[in-house]
Amino acid sequence: MRPFLKSGSILFFSITALVILTEVAANADGLELEDIISQKIEETPLVAPMPPRVEAEEDFLLPPELEPIVNKETEAATKPEKEDLWPDISQGMVLMKPSDGGEVSASEDNKRLLGQGDVVYLKGKDKSLHPDQEWVVFRTVKDVVHPKTNAQMGELVYVLGLVRVIDVDERVATARVIRSKEPIVRGDRIALIDQFVPKENTINKALQKGDEAYVIEVREERRNNAQHDIVYIDRGQENGVSRGDRFIVIHEGIRSDDFSNTTISDNSLPFRKIGTMVVLSTQEQTATAKIIQSMEPIAKGDTILYDSP
Repeated sequence: MRPFLKSGSILFFSITALVILTEVAANADGLELEDIISQKIEETPLVAPMPPRVEAEEDFLLPPELEPIVNKETEAATKPEKEDLWPDISQGMVLMKPSDGGEVSASEDNKRLLGQGDVVYLKGKDKSLHPDQEWVVFRTVKDVVHPKTNAQMGELVYVLGLVRVIDVDERVATARVIRSKEPIVRGDRIALIDQFVPKENTINKALQKGDEAYVIEVREERRNNAQHDIVYIDRGQENGVSRGDRFIVIHEGIRSDDFSNTTISDNSLPFRKIGTMVVLSTQEQTATAKIIQSMEPIAKGDTILYDSP
């Protein structure tokens, strides 16, 4: 019981002292004890006061703006696809001055004949090789002379393949063959693919039906060419020739002894249509065409007539 009495005594004396001090303070201010107690209660707020409002406070409460979500598949679909120029150049062409950007200098595992998928090493000129570039591998075959006029038409170029540069160092570039038409060997020349595709035709000229041209060269020195074979003609972009244009191949009429007593004054027979060809690609002064129909062999020097676009 004594500890309890002792604690109670301490509490009683503490309360008594507090009341006395409060009364003394009230007397000093000229207030009654009840007035100062009620004043303290009124001055003491029941809750904490609100902080002062900051201008544009709502801006601090908004969540951060989210970056727009990009759908990679949709973005890739909207990007224009790179034009595939391989069909335009793979059948070769007649060029006046083939561009030379370097050569195939070596191959992986010392392979002699290279094709699609093989790794090759390129030696360029003036540090012209850069990663992700596409280069045409080609070979010049012969000089082309017009069979009728003997004019120099350029060089017959065979396109062998297409390579894409993987890596470049100070001495050599590493590339992979991504397209192949004929075996590639060391020493074959390279050029940027854009060099083989002529610029947009700015000459406002169009061929008329029946305009004359000639077959100036064929592949592999073939004397007789037929359906699906490739030939080269002496009309190009400067003459208004475009990819898809059609030409018909004609031969002179064949005369026999049975016609010796005919009344034809000029001693000739009508030309006859013996085939049709379609233009695959054009250069400035020449074009590459494919025979799509033939009833007789077609050869270098044959006459062709413009038929339709």
